Amino acid sequence: MEIQPGADKYLASTPTTRSKLPHLIAKMCIPGSKSTPDPIPQTESAPESPLTPLPPIILPPTYLSRLTLRTQLPPDFEHIAKIFNSPTAMKYLGGLSPPDGWTEDRVQGLWYPSDIASRVELQEVARAEGKTLALAIIWGETGELVGVTGYARMEPPGTPGRKAELGIITDVDLITSRGWKSLGTEALHAASKYAFEELDGIEEITLVTQQDNEEMRGWSEKVAGLTPRLTVEEWGHAAWYGYTKELWEARGGVCDKLEAKLKRSKRLLTTI
Repeated sequence: MEIQPGADKYLASTPTTRSKLPHLIAKMCIPGSKSTPDPIPQTESAPESPLTPLPPIILPPTYLSRLTLRTQLPPDFEHIAKIFNSPTAMKYLGGLSPPDGWTEDRVQGLWYPSDIASRVELQEVARAEGKTLALAIIWGETGELVGVTGYARMEPPGTPGRKAELGIITDVDLITSRGWKSLGTEALHAASKYAFEELDGIEEITLVTQQDNEEMRGWSEKVAGLTPRLTVEEWGHAAWYGYTKELWEARGGVCDKLEAKLKRSKRLLTTI
């Protein structure tokens, strides 16, 4: 499952843009079409950050208590790089690039753990300003990292009707091999609930994917009950979705729909 909030260099034309963030901070994921190599390189290690680290954030237990969502830590960087090097996970996100871009001495599409470290460092700068929140998704029983989610872009605190762009990238190969169901729904439910209940003034959550991403569009429309707004961006054809805090909390609203999906998954799990 992949959602992307649009490429940073194209965000000036999108409805949720209010200010430009650095290249990496603006995106957890960027749409594109290029495939990426699968092997994860081992030749570069993550550099130590000169910044004073912010306190880590651990979200409350998820609806089925299967996942832990927390801020990303150095032990995660190698696995995140592996996900970013997977053509399956990045099918609709091939335009994602490291903070320094694809320089001439780099193999385009090949991520190193040091790239993830630089990415997280910039995200932490933006988190201190209330402009982003990047999270790791951890499978509780084993402690394995199974993806990343969070808010690649949030309007500054104090903005009237403050909006946040939600994204998710999961380790599709790992999740499929283990037979884990509704993991994306559980993670997105937890991230949405946290934003509306704990983050200052968030009134609307938006997400965007490519129009040909049938899996993500199916989830947005059939599970969450959202209506797409189709646009043509410089990077391609986009499908935008959004839900306000009022729609999230309404009886039969987005929260109820996601929880109904998770309850069905739980009944299925207990009968196997």
